[in-house]
Amino acid sequence: MPSERQDQRIIAAIMMVTTAMGALDAITLVHLKVFTGYMTATLILAGIHLFSAHSLLLPGLVAITSYSGGAMLGGVLVRRQQSRRRTIADILLGVGVLVIMAAIIWAMHMAISYYATLVTLAFSMGLQTSATRYAQVADLTIPAATGLLHGLAYDNPLFGGSSRAAWRRLIAIGCLFGGAMLGTLVARISVPLAVIMVGLTIAATGILLYLPDHPLISWFERVVAGPHMQ
Repeated sequence: MPSERQDQRIIAAIMMVTTAMGALDAITLVHLKVFTGYMTATLILAGIHLFSAHSLLLPGLVAITSYSGGAMLGGVLVRRQQSRRRTIADILLGVGVLVIMAAIIWAMHMAISYYATLVTLAFSMGLQTSATRYAQVADLTIPAATGLLHGLAYDNPLFGGSSRAAWRRLIAIGCLFGGAMLGTLVARISVPLAVIMVGLTIAATGILLYLPDHPLISWFERVVAGPHMQ
């Protein structure tokens, strides 16, 4: 197995998770009216709608609290004495299962479905962020476009910067944007189906990290991670 610092499969896995995050944030914003993975936006939305006729204060607080709970559990899990790849794989597989459970809860159309789905998704995203943070992939400890766009401009070689991380940032921005488009399109057909798609993607990412080295997997890593990603 390659060194943990330069594990290309972890980089490829985080790119896949970034795509799933773009999809889930789009789905939850449109259908739950808050983000379950992007807490900055959820906090701002709660503040904006605090005095509106349809206050999002309670859903926002529920999302932030649940996300924090997932992050605390994630902090415990990453401190276990095992390899980085195995730790990330364990967490992502669990996150995938939780996201699929959230889709099932949403599809049941119970009186508590909205908040039960919100809690489950936000908790799972707190866990997921623990995994991506522990992966220590530059620019992607938290999948967000702001830092990526700033990094592209800040390190622009035309103005004396370094272009070394440009490909990683461009690919990550494409993953977020493409994931958002895909999530929105699938949610038009079925919201539970779209959430299941996200869960399966994250679970598959966890499984990918369990697999032994193979030429086909190495090719996939290079394609997803892109050039100069170490």
